[in-house]
Amino acid sequence: MKLSKRLQLIADVIIKYKQGSILADIGTDHGYLPCYLVENKVITKAYACDVAKGPLDSSKETIKQYKLDNQVFPLLGSGLNPILKRQVDMISIAGMGAYLICEILDEHREYLRNIEVMFLQANTNNDHLRKYLFANDWIIIDEQMVKDSGHIYEVMVVTARKNKAITYSQRDEEFGPILINNQTPLFKEKWKKQYFVYKKIQNTLSQDHPRYHEINAKMKMIKEVLHESL
Repeated sequence: MKLSKRLQLIADVIIKYKQGSILADIGTDHGYLPCYLVENKVITKAYACDVAKGPLDSSKETIKQYKLDNQVFPLLGSGLNPILKRQVDMISIAGMGAYLICEILDEHREYLRNIEVMFLQANTNNDHLRKYLFANDWIIIDEQMVKDSGHIYEVMVVTARKNKAITYSQRDEEFGPILINNQTPLFKEKWKKQYFVYKKIQNTLSQDHPRYHEINAKMKMIKEVLHESL
């Protein structure tokens, strides 16, 4: 099975950081990720969960195609609800906005205490997701970036914060605590592009507009982080 670059990166970090052998893939994309991981014997069992019947039917087709009916189980329901009474070691949530991911995590915080590791990929607002994680005693142990169909995605590997001395700054929230210290060409590409998006917005605002100064602060932070005069 060949995955998209985005899903392949998620699979790669799961292979590297896996804890246990049962994965729940929330908002599963045709069931590709759980089927790939079971087929390659990375995990022994997976739940492919989706809130809508249409996408879940697509997952059922994938499961049937790869003859994985005894190891990958499609479940209908919103967020974590389908797995609340099931044993799960790891959770992946990918391909949706950060606000929705945070809502899903926040709905069942008690359940998540038993989860060893989570693999999260938000399509937008990664800063919001990181802020939520840091405020709720999660830490990011790795972050990776990938460019797929012209869009740059960030994948976070998240586990419970056992050491309360670990703290995060605004820059960690904005840029990622791992990514900011490992500035790949993709990292620089993303933030240079974002800088000029901000500049374009700023040019439409008057200097006494509150948003003008907010954007100005963000642009200054990008220049400082990249060590470049853009």
